[in-house]
Amino acid sequence: MIKLSTEQMRDVINALRHYQNHNISLSNPRFKEFDLIVATVENAIAANNETPQFKRKAYIEWAEESLAECISAKN
Repeated sequence: MIKLSTEQMRDVINALRHYQNHNISLSNPRFKEFDLIVATVENAIAANNETPQFKRKAYIEWAEESLAECISAKN
């Protein structure tokens, strides 16, 4: 099996959902099969012990500092 990062697996989920929603009818049995595939990838993400590559807390701190700088520059 191909080893993907969490971010890559989320991209796969988004691509699957996009294809499912735009190309497969709700009445088509393949629609439910795609739900199963998406669930499988989501379970792989949940089981993945890898630390996230994207550090949300660090990004939020950076965004708050940048916003504070922008606000102080305007005043």
